Amino acid sequence: MRPVIERVIAPPQVTPPDLRGIPVGYLNGEDCIVNMAGDYRYMKLGYYGSQDLETTGHTVHPTCQEIMDAYVMPLFLEKAKAAGLPVPNFYISNGYFEPPVLVDTVNPFMSRHSLVYKATAQERIAKSLTRNFTYAVCCQEFPHRAKLSYFRAILGFSPVPRFRALASAVWNLYRIPVSRVRVIITHESEILLSGIQPLPFSRLSERELAYIRKAVTWRT
Repeated sequence: MRPVIERVIAPPQVTPPDLRGIPVGYLNGEDCIVNMAGDYRYMKLGYYGSQDLETTGHTVHPTCQEIMDAYVMPLFLEKAKAAGLPVPNFYISNGYFEPPVLVDTVNPFMSRHSLVYKATAQERIAKSLTRNFTYAVCCQEFPHRAKLSYFRAILGFSPVPRFRALASAVWNLYRIPVSRVRVIITHESEILLSGIQPLPFSRLSERELAYIRKAVTWRT
């Protein structure tokens, strides 16, 4: 059932409001509402939460457009590239790709990826991720001796100092309050932005929740 967010302006409280499971608050200093659901995938509760707040005239992040820009892989990479953030070379295909390559589905109803090292696996994985060569996939060239890594980004903050500058850049560009950010770290230690994944609010650590409590005022 879709959430209905009827009211967001009321006396502040210290714990997240239960708006059908979606934590929503005011971001101190930016005069906007933040949807802290963490999972904003298309047709999920977090997505509808932002949609309802937008349609009732509230300034909210993320907007539905910001969600699509962040969660649809080619849009995510193009936006990062246009902003000058480091990303791997990438292309779109509905069948052939050349390993080593990181392949993501583009269809908003699918959320899968595969890191392909061997040419012998190419056709089998292409058939699976494209649903028998029907839908497009986004292919990121994977540098030799690189590795895949992730960090958690909360309103531009990362608990890991190495990723804090990139966490801030991701927040300023995409306005996704809670996310798990995927990066490719090259053999030369360059960090390439590679994608954003859901990070549900219920899975945040106590340290991350403490950071949010300083930045957000919960209201019902």
